[in-house]
Amino acid sequence: MSLRALAAAGAATLFVAGCATPVAPTVVAPPAAPPNFWSGRFAVTYAEGGYQPREERSSGRFTLLANGERRELDLSSPLGQTIAQVTLDSGEAVLVASDGSRYRAPSAETLTEQVFGWRVPIGDLPRWLAGRVAKPTQREDGRVVAGVDGGWSVRFEAFEGERPRRLALDWPADGADGGASYAARRLELKLVVDSVARVDAGASR
Repeated sequence: MSLRALAAAGAATLFVAGCATPVAPTVVAPPAAPPNFWSGRFAVTYAEGGYQPREERSSGRFTLLANGERRELDLSSPLGQTIAQVTLDSGEAVLVASDGSRYRAPSAETLTEQVFGWRVPIGDLPRWLAGRVAKPTQREDGRVVAGVDGGWSVRFEAFEGERPRRLALDWPADGADGGASYAARRLELKLVVDSVARVDAGASR
């Protein structure tokens, strides 16, 4: 082949290469961190049978922050007045009441029952609010909608996307071994989640 032909072939090759559309590298976005902060509304119905049956109801708003094993729960009235702030960390629960009184107990359920008369499962709430339950008992369209966990019956009544929006929690769960002292005591806790977020450890709410 002559030098002129080689030059022409080389020029044609460069022209085709220059016109080719560059292929952008595939970028895989890292998965979004799951939420660890929830806010919404709660309603509680506590019933006690026996010789002097009674029933108590309460409602208000809540926020819950979970960082590792630490839990921070704030409860307020429907009008926004603080009812209590409960912190669970390192095997100890601390409750600060609206008047500044402080209470301590080994578990959050024991502490809230002592102060409120009804228990709040703070340690398990983040898992349930994420739609996970230890022993699923019912599924719909492949999704868990009910289960039993830690002596509680958990039902996911409505979803927003993949996350539960309304939850109904009953204690003790049917068949749970609560002992004779709990036979006449029933607690129903309903939660409606209004918003969720991801809060980094140490960040201010």
